[in-house]
Amino acid sequence: MILSISRYFLKVGSDRKVFSDKRANFPRLCLPQRARAFSFAVPGFLKVIVMKMMSQNRTLRPAVVKAVHDVTPHMRRVTLVGDDIKRLPVEHPAQWMKVFLPAPPGRKPEGRAYTIRRYEAIAGLMEMDFVLHGDNGPASAWAEKAKVGDVLQLAGPRAGYRVDPAASRHLMVGDATSLPAIAAILEALPPGVTADAFIEVNGTDEEQKLETAASLNVTWLHSGSEPPGTTGQLELALQGAVLDLSDCQAWVAGESFMVRAVRTYLTVDRLLPSGRLHAAGYWKMGDADHRDRD
Repeated sequence: MILSISRYFLKVGSDRKVFSDKRANFPRLCLPQRARAFSFAVPGFLKVIVMKMMSQNRTLRPAVVKAVHDVTPHMRRVTLVGDDIKRLPVEHPAQWMKVFLPAPPGRKPEGRAYTIRRYEAIAGLMEMDFVLHGDNGPASAWAEKAKVGDVLQLAGPRAGYRVDPAASRHLMVGDATSLPAIAAILEALPPGVTADAFIEVNGTDEEQKLETAASLNVTWLHSGSEPPGTTGQLELALQGAVLDLSDCQAWVAGESFMVRAVRTYLTVDRLLPSGRLHAAGYWKMGDADHRDRD
């Protein structure tokens, strides 16, 4: 719906070139700025619809931990339930929520972005995978101690990966932090298409079984004692692979520097149209609360 509305904006305000399909979600504007952006030549009913959708993305919804289990030694899956979860507009794989962690009285809860690994609307159930870094990061520290009955606050969901039904090939590149999104995308792919995945994790014990109806080729890379996504192996493996990128849709996510390098290679060296690529820097080496600005 956002896409069709943005095309309407292009028609009624084409002389200003303010809106475009790429910027329909206005990721770099705060809510007051977005509200002002709708002030020109936009019918009232459209303002109401879009502003309602924006406000819903920021509504805090309580969620209770129903189950906790380890998918791998460093990947912990937390199952959340709640009546509000039943009404979330989760429609695409790799959509994400802002998770607000419990905080001591008098302190503001810290928020982190996490991918929806699995969603069941009728049951009001959502699963998220947390990478256990073994450090004092707030989300990792919470996940280390998470137990049944714990309560989180959620806001969202935000945009995910819209599978193009016309694409015959899909390329997935990412480190351990992007593995939940990659797995969710692969599960959403239809039969008859080909998927190539390049994934870096610490070691063989961090590899996961990936389910998909597509014809899947997976290249697992191991970072050893280094954080996945920082070794340069993903970039080199991709450059050395024989890949057909015609009619291809691509997803790249993980450490920010790696994502930029892969994006540049795909769009400049391999001439993949930027509109066929979704690239997101989930985290940045040395930055505890990185926010992607790409």
